[in-house]
Amino acid sequence: MPATWIDTKEHDLSRETLAALLDNRLAAIRIRTFASPAECAAFAGAARAGNLKHYSVATRIGYIGLAQYEYRWNRPLSDYFDDVPAAAADLRQVVEAAGFDPVARLIERLRAVWDAPVGLGHEAGQGDYYAGIVRIASEGVALHADYAPLNSPAYAIARIDGQLGWNFFAEDLPSGGATTVYNAPWSPAVARGEIPRSYDLPREVVAGAPSITYAPTAGDVVLFNSRNPHEIAGGPPAAGRDRISIGSFVGRMPDRSLLLWS
Repeated sequence: MPATWIDTKEHDLSRETLAALLDNRLAAIRIRTFASPAECAAFAGAARAGNLKHYSVATRIGYIGLAQYEYRWNRPLSDYFDDVPAAAADLRQVVEAAGFDPVARLIERLRAVWDAPVGLGHEAGQGDYYAGIVRIASEGVALHADYAPLNSPAYAIARIDGQLGWNFFAEDLPSGGATTVYNAPWSPAVARGEIPRSYDLPREVVAGAPSITYAPTAGDVVLFNSRNPHEIAGGPPAAGRDRISIGSFVGRMPDRSLLLWS
């Protein structure tokens, strides 16, 4: 995937821009006013009251849901799919309390512009993937990259030829919390039987690369090509305000269908 951004701007969602983003020709797409202020407030409140867990990384990141990434190597596929129902129930609790489902709405928006099916990923003999991780990440997230053919070679999602990450922001910080994406597609050397490092990447992988930094504006969705290394800056604490988001991946299969998973 060559570094071929035509600019470092945010674009509106259309069939053409979505295809270009999957091909890494654009830096980002923003869907403005994806949700109303009332929907944002309801979702943020429901997220705070949900079944919040924390990742085992140095920077504290709270989450609700399930990350397929954590099951990707040396575990049977069934381990992940056995855990999908409980994660889906946790998310359903948040969505029902909020009265608003960002994942379903995002799928509707993509279906409105795309010329092939859009829906949850499915693994033959296992079931549907989980999609929609709620995160409270006011302290930031280290430089990392996500690309299923390298992260998860044993899964059906390894057949994709383009991968996006998207986030809906229900609440933002007074300052900080911005995401920076570097146009330096992740292509590590992979030794047989080894797990390629994709989190807390060394700075040299993005040295000299063009980049875009976007703000997590409440009510908006931002999509970017997740094979490009990206990081989230921390923000100062503020009473009653966090960087609350929900998102997943979107992958393009050989038949052009778009699959969602987390």
